[in-house]
Amino acid sequence: MKKYFLFSILVISINLISQNAISEEFLDRCKHDNCYMDRIEKMISIVLPEGSKVESIEKSEFPGIYKVYFGDLQPLYVSKDGKYFIYGQMFKINWDSAGVGAYAGETYKSLTPNVDNLTDLDILEKRVSLMQEIESSELISFQSKEQLYELTVFTDVDCGYCRKLHKEIKEYNDLGITIRYAAFPRSGLGTDAFTKMVGAWCSSDSKKAITNLKNGKNPSLTFCDSQPVSKHYAIGKKIGITGTPAIITEKGELLPGYYSPKDLLKKLKS
Repeated sequence: MKKYFLFSILVISINLISQNAISEEFLDRCKHDNCYMDRIEKMISIVLPEGSKVESIEKSEFPGIYKVYFGDLQPLYVSKDGKYFIYGQMFKINWDSAGVGAYAGETYKSLTPNVDNLTDLDILEKRVSLMQEIESSELISFQSKEQLYELTVFTDVDCGYCRKLHKEIKEYNDLGITIRYAAFPRSGLGTDAFTKMVGAWCSSDSKKAITNLKNGKNPSLTFCDSQPVSKHYAIGKKIGITGTPAIITEKGELLPGYYSPKDLLKKLKS
């Protein structure tokens, strides 16, 4: 419902609402960023879907435009007076990255700049921020001895392609890829898969436990109050995971689905 609401109205003026809700005197007296942010929060909160709330407000690269996060990876872009917002993609014409070439012994700068998708960059930044809520100690890690890449893989012990990936864990490690497992029981919390994964994360030898579960064995499982499975699942939902395996790079890229060791290395190098 939230997505439908926001995509169906890409640009909206909330002048009529704001006239009744917030006085023009309030709108005119802002002289500093904190005041702008307070004003934006008041205005945008009026039109957010039920159950949503403003989580954070940040300046964007676009002068006079702020990024408002409200539970989605993609932000709203809001004018500093709070009266207008856009839910869509923002781009920047980047002349700084225009190519340099040569002609008749002289160098010149290309007149064709790059166009950067700022929204994609905002999503990557937000995903990295959310992933930082997961401590390294909460992950079941299979470390490469000659690490080139460190990936977090949201996994489910009953997922066929997750099991295939795990059978090839040595090949990933040999190629310099460290795999760190986060839990994402696709069937949801309180299910059989969830119970198995809680047991694996609570085990004194979690690597052995998750390997046994992915091999179809059902070892005796222990349980603990400190299990992070529920937390991982909630974060996974926030960062846009709908299935497993789901690979998260250090840059915040989401690579859904299974990649063979060689294909994954090629993807990471590209």
